[in-house]
Amino acid sequence: MRLLVTLVWTLTCIGVGIAASTVEVSGKTPWQHAQKLWKTDGEKRLGDAREQATELAGQVSKKVGATVKDLNERPLDRHSPAERDALEKLIANRQREPK
Repeated sequence: MRLLVTLVWTLTCIGVGIAASTVEVSGKTPWQHAQKLWKTDGEKRLGDAREQATELAGQVSKKVGATVKDLNERPLDRHSPAERDALEKLIANRQREPK
């Protein structure tokens, strides 16, 4: 059954493609209408979208760069040897206790 459905969809797509390239609407094929629309408006929209994406990527990289810079400039946590011993004792006690 799946094979039959796949074949029907494939043939339908091929038929629509052939119709788009051969049937004339207002003196031109739908493919020619689409090409005309792309040349007049599509390229402009694509250029605008490219500019917006470039600006957005620049803003994101500035924010990420600033965040990474802040992370690198933060002081590291420093513990005295007495504090480390106390932490190790607490961790060791927790691991020994049954749950």
